[in-house]
Amino acid sequence: MKTPKEAMELIENMVVSDHAILRDRTHIPTKRSLLELSSQDALLAQYKFLAKKLETLTGTLSKLPTQLQVTQPSHSVVL
Repeated sequence: MKTPKEAMELIENMVVSDHAILRDRTHIPTKRSLLELSSQDALLAQYKFLAKKLETLTGTLSKLPTQLQVTQPSHSVVL
């Protein structure tokens, strides 16, 4: 329930306050300002990372037989 001018003043004061906190090296952030992951979130992130690595490895291994055929000379039997 503020006028546009009051709202802008409030926002400007909040910005100044935030800048002052960031400049203050003794400021210790509260838990609300820290990113906290639950154990489940951390495990999910690790699972996604491993799944991506496995997908890359599977793609590389699937190309291996073709690469081996190209690099190995074909042996023809002459009778």
